[in-house]
Amino acid sequence: MKRFIVVGSLLALAGCQSAGGGAGPYAAPTPAAQPPANAASNQSVVAQEQTTQSNMETKADGTVVTKTTSSSAQATVDPGTATAFLAGVVAAAALGKKEERSSQPIVQVKDMVGGWTVYLTSDERVCELTLGTEPKDDGYSASFNHCMDGDLFFVSNWRMKGQELVLFDNFSRAKGSMRMTEWNRWEGQLASNSKPITIAR
Repeated sequence: MKRFIVVGSLLALAGCQSAGGGAGPYAAPTPAAQPPANAASNQSVVAQEQTTQSNMETKADGTVVTKTTSSSAQATVDPGTATAFLAGVVAAAALGKKEERSSQPIVQVKDMVGGWTVYLTSDERVCELTLGTEPKDDGYSASFNHCMDGDLFFVSNWRMKGQELVLFDNFSRAKGSMRMTEWNRWEGQLASNSKPITIAR
């Protein structure tokens, strides 16, 4: 009889423990670790493109059947690489515009007025050119000093044709033309003999 009582007590105790009896405090499950807030910026971006194509087929019995096929392609782009590439494109574009502006300055009449030293390298001679602002023919007054060259001797006026400096005589005949190679330095050739001429100051 005592054995039955002991066995019954043990079974009752085991049942309480297995049912959670409330003997110990409840422990909530530990949440999974979350990635840092900036982790998304370090992950690659996946771009996916899907293409659908439909084809019409005619069976032997004359029935027309439409078959649709789909294809997809994806590319993985690293955000850091994409950002660096775009920044490089923007910088290159800005630099290109800056170089274009510096290599092709807009020359105005006031920039050309005054005295210039003339170098006729073919004859190893140096003389002087004065570009004025007095209107003459279709341009402005011009004169050479100590220049015995046949073309330059009769020059009486000058004007800009685009970004080219052209010298004329009294009959509006072109005697020479030059283009700017540096600021305050122009190089070109004479009209009759194509001899090189340079003016600078």
